[in-house]
Amino acid sequence: MSTNVHKNDQSIPAIASRLDSKHAIHIFPQQLQPFRSGILAYGASLASTLVGYPLDTMKVRMQTHSHYKGYIDCARRTYLAEGVRGFFRGVWAPLISTSFSKSLNVSIYTFCKPYVYTAMFQNDWYGNVRQEHPFLRNLPVCFMAGCFAGGGVSLFACPFEFIKVYSQLEKLVTANSSLGSIKMKLGTPTTLQICNTIITAKGLRGLYSGFKLHFLRDSLSTGVYFSLYESIKLFTNDLTNKNASTTSPFAVLLSGGLSGVLSWIIIFPIDTAKSLVQKAAVINIFRKSHGLSQAPVDSYRKKEGWFYRGLGISITRSFLTNMVFFGVFEFGMTYIA
Repeated sequence: MSTNVHKNDQSIPAIASRLDSKHAIHIFPQQLQPFRSGILAYGASLASTLVGYPLDTMKVRMQTHSHYKGYIDCARRTYLAEGVRGFFRGVWAPLISTSFSKSLNVSIYTFCKPYVYTAMFQNDWYGNVRQEHPFLRNLPVCFMAGCFAGGGVSLFACPFEFIKVYSQLEKLVTANSSLGSIKMKLGTPTTLQICNTIITAKGLRGLYSGFKLHFLRDSLSTGVYFSLYESIKLFTNDLTNKNASTTSPFAVLLSGGLSGVLSWIIIFPIDTAKSLVQKAAVINIFRKSHGLSQAPVDSYRKKEGWFYRGLGISITRSFLTNMVFFGVFEFGMTYIA
């Protein structure tokens, strides 16, 4: 799809550039054509998740434990205590779930966008604004379609993310003095073992620990994410690309990185609150599974600046992962028919 939208267009194209079928490097079978964008999004997400996971581990640990002096200290302590595997602890759950979530996210977003556009502009929600530049039309349409996509995907993604957080924090919560006697008896649990531990302690609802904050975070962040990506790409492409029918790779990489960074800055306090709620859940599940009394839930009210602890590394991770995701995805949408 072209990134240019004329005033008489009936809809705004979703995400990808125009397919270059003449130079396609692979052709999907006919029966897979309806799922093309989802399949490509899944592959792109696999690559971006692997690139960013070590930084995500450090982010979660810094959000939930105040004894780290900074990013370098967090990386050093993690490596000394757990080796390289410590940075990839729990990677299998998000590698599968995040990739599927991203694919589902793109599919829902692409499906919802024309309906949101019709509701907002063809029904005159915005009056004469529909005659303005596509940049002004893109923002509200992409934001609402993104909110629907993020909220829907959170229903699927929350259990996997909580398993990931449990994996990332388990070694740290056992450092508590009351759990020290247990620590030496444990090996490294698998994803299925962690899932079984959570369900045994809290039932299926335990997998949705922190869901309200997860839902709020994903709805808001996905709306901001897609609206910024498409708008920045449209604006950057108009400035840097003389061929209006194609999308500049520079516009894709820059808008992918910036949309990830800006959306994270906006929703980071919500993500920190979610991590703190899930940390408390991890501690209590771990204690219950070993016959210990429940611990009091930590307050959200930490010292000043706590809610943005770990933001720097999240920005770095988000910029890299979203550059990789949109770069791989848009390349596939352009050259894989």
